[in-house]
Amino acid sequence: MTGPVDALLLAVLLGAGAAVVWYDRVRRAWRRVHDRVSPPPPTPDGPAIEDLARSLRRVRAEVLAPAPGTTMARRRGTRAAYEDLLLQAAVCLGVPDTLSEVPEGTDREAERLRLEHLLREAGLSLD
Repeated sequence: MTGPVDALLLAVLLGAGAAVVWYDRVRRAWRRVHDRVSPPPPTPDGPAIEDLARSLRRVRAEVLAPAPGTTMARRRGTRAAYEDLLLQAAVCLGVPDTLSEVPEGTDREAERLRLEHLLREAGLSLD
């Protein structure tokens, strides 16, 4: 009577071993297919928020208090660079902005101040 029981036990053990091997192969094949089909995780396209904050503080100081004798072209360029940094920080922190849509003038200055306020509320220190 031990013959059929031993044969059945051997068959079960061989079946379990084959199942483990096939499961591993199927799992690896599934992972390869999944990695090819699914998009890679998003990577940040810009500088880190710490670098942006450092640049914002530096350029903001130049915008608020330009050096004596600074040309108007330099002042406008510095302000444009500051606004670009604000927009990058807004994207990085998920803050909505309309700064890029507003034409030069008083409305743009107000929008810049509003965006600075929203960035401060999001935790970015500009001072």
